[in-house]
Amino acid sequence: MIIKDLKSLFASMRYFLKLIFISKEYDVVFVGSAYFNRGEKGENLLFKPMIENCKKNNLSYLVLEDTDLKGEYVKFPRFKESTPFDFISLVQVILRKIYNLIYKKPITEEELYIREFKTSKIIKRLFFTKFRSKIYITLLWNNVTLWRRINHDACVVDYQHGIICDGHPRYIKNGQPPKVKSSNDVFTLVYGDVFKSILINSDKSNFYNEENVMKVGFNKTLNKQKKPITGKKKIVFTLQIVPDYNEEDNNLYIKIVQKLISTNASFLSKNNYEIIFKHHPRHNTTNCRDIHMNHDFISFDNETPLSDLLSKAYIHMTFHSTSAFDAAMMNIPTVFIDMHEKFSPNESFIKQFEYPYKDLVVKDYKDFEHILSKLNASHIYEKFCDDTYKWVQELYSDFDETAFENFLLDQISTDKNDVGSRTYQQ
Repeated sequence: MIIKDLKSLFASMRYFLKLIFISKEYDVVFVGSAYFNRGEKGENLLFKPMIENCKKNNLSYLVLEDTDLKGEYVKFPRFKESTPFDFISLVQVILRKIYNLIYKKPITEEELYIREFKTSKIIKRLFFTKFRSKIYITLLWNNVTLWRRINHDACVVDYQHGIICDGHPRYIKNGQPPKVKSSNDVFTLVYGDVFKSILINSDKSNFYNEENVMKVGFNKTLNKQKKPITGKKKIVFTLQIVPDYNEEDNNLYIKIVQKLISTNASFLSKNNYEIIFKHHPRHNTTNCRDIHMNHDFISFDNETPLSDLLSKAYIHMTFHSTSAFDAAMMNIPTVFIDMHEKFSPNESFIKQFEYPYKDLVVKDYKDFEHILSKLNASHIYEKFCDDTYKWVQELYSDFDETAFENFLLDQISTDKNDVGSRTYQQ
């Protein structure tokens, strides 16, 4: 493994080695990744209103920030208020490799949990015996076992940072929550009532309930746009070619996009459309193939923020990206592509989220032309824009500062010494 950010690694090492000798206690610990730093000066926009609420209530807090040690997230700046988690991540990698050699590499969810449980106990003894927090709010739920081992009586929280749907292995699948969440009694904060209902109603184990799933909303940074369409009709196409997917899936994805554009090239060119491709934030040239197309109406823009691109867009286009929510919040409809089973929007956006327009789904290459022709009527386009905006308000509520503040203060004031009602797998 080649570690790209040595400066942050050494800063992290200094902090956690000091913890061996110096006690640290906080009201709230926020745990995120540099990947989420998309605001001004590397600010984590999801945590921003929460941190401001801690300051307002004079609560002590710490922001721990992880990254990809190989440097895949190197283009995302580090948040200046954060403490790098890199050193502990490196120790975790080493301990997991040792565990895999002594025992065997875990395959099942149960085996993965046992490995994390054992390695977390070691990390606690090494670095966290003098560390305590009353609440852990994380965007990286994979480390909740560590936070539970460090403080058995703390409130460990997973704050939604993407799509929640029935079938998502990180939230609910086959009627069951991930073992790592149920075994560690993880509290869940969600953006809207739709996501809350999906978790509770899909869970056959009854782990998710009204007591441990709460809507706090979302820090909206996008504003509704109402603009006349003049000149070229810009289509922002958010791509999803990332290292997380295997090569076969990415290759099929690229093939579909290329054929979709080539099939409709004449129509797009004659009718004054412009397609702006934007790669996923995790896309990198080292581990991901690129899309190559030579058409005058196509461009790539990976530098301009998505919000700025959408502010000038006619429509948005994707397979199943959460950018569809961003577009909807700006009054822009999304054309979905349902031609790749693993990237299909059908189960999530159409069935569970009930996207208002099923006729904006491309199931055949020629469907794209038909959809664009339909949207060309201004009264139809405006109705689609308005209905899409109304739809997203049910999923992404505004951040509820009062609800979040009450949650924090309630957890901090509760006597956490009485943990007899809690059960954790040991």
